[in-house]
Amino acid sequence: MSERVGRRSVLEERYRRWLRLLPRSYRAEREEEMVAAFMEGARREPAGHDDQRPRLLEVASVAGLALRLRLGGPGSAPGACLWGEAVRLAALLGLVFWTMIAGLYAGQAVLTYGIPVDVLPGGVMGIGDPGSPERARLVLADLTPLLWAAGLGALVRGRARTAKAAAVAALVVPYVLVPPFLVGWDSAVVWDSAVRWACAALPAVVPALALVIGFHRDAPPPRLPARRALLLLALPIAAGLLLSVVVGVLGAATRAETVSAELLIPAWMWLDTTGLACVSLTGIAVWCALRRGTPGRPAAPVALAAAILTVPAVLARAGTMPPGENGVTGLSATLQLGVLVASGITLVVIGARGLRVADAGLTEVGRRPG
Repeated sequence: MSERVGRRSVLEERYRRWLRLLPRSYRAEREEEMVAAFMEGARREPAGHDDQRPRLLEVASVAGLALRLRLGGPGSAPGACLWGEAVRLAALLGLVFWTMIAGLYAGQAVLTYGIPVDVLPGGVMGIGDPGSPERARLVLADLTPLLWAAGLGALVRGRARTAKAAAVAALVVPYVLVPPFLVGWDSAVVWDSAVRWACAALPAVVPALALVIGFHRDAPPPRLPARRALLLLALPIAAGLLLSVVVGVLGAATRAETVSAELLIPAWMWLDTTGLACVSLTGIAVWCALRRGTPGRPAAPVALAAAILTVPAVLARAGTMPPGENGVTGLSATLQLGVLVASGITLVVIGARGLRVADAGLTEVGRRPG
């Protein structure tokens, strides 16, 4: 009997350790009730069950509850609600950005593979012979980012599960069609390519992760009217298509040698994914700095959301710095990194102030009599 009680006490202690994932205020109200329920469930387990360890489903349920409470679920503190709003805004802003990139890639695919060679000066630089499997894979890889647009459209119409599926597919499918770092068998080269690829993929992974964890079952997705949803979807696609025309014109001018390639290096550096992310996040940082003192429309959630997205952008820029470049290319990359870091610091400061205000509001409410 004493051995049985000893095993139960070990199990109870392990339950309490897992419950530490929950916010302290929630544990103060519910911990004893939850431990009692878990222990009662353990007593009903058939003989031979290892009753010294919580079951996997119980651990998963506690982790899921902790995630929902810390991201604005029912009963969450104001600071947790602010974090939840920020994570969901990060998902939305990320989808908008990658929808713009999808428009850019789709426009480039049309310009590269869909227009005859003699139409544009200098021709086009399509890879693979027309009708070959290699070209088909590359065209599909350029068009699959439109899955981000599908995810954005689903999210703003209230279909979070569809948006999550589309975002995950947008991450996975291009790397199945075009393996990212199969550049040779030399281990050092493969490792360097793998690291650079991982850094470059982070700006897409983080919004998808924010989408998956932010829109949990207690957080209903935004459901905009059809007209506003269509506008939110059309604007980034139109911006991407416009950028594809700019890229196409610059590329044609370079191939026709009407403009020196060296003069266009700074432009190319700001027209890749990291450069566009730098411009976008800097614009958001400036907007938040201008709006932070405006009553009624706090900038803290947007600042925190953009700060979340700035971290992978900084890592992407740092991890994909041109090796051995000290000229214009290296200078442009260093400038981007500096701008991203400065924007990130600005966003963190504004977001931290918003969190302090939220926590102070909770403290004041808690001190009120009655």
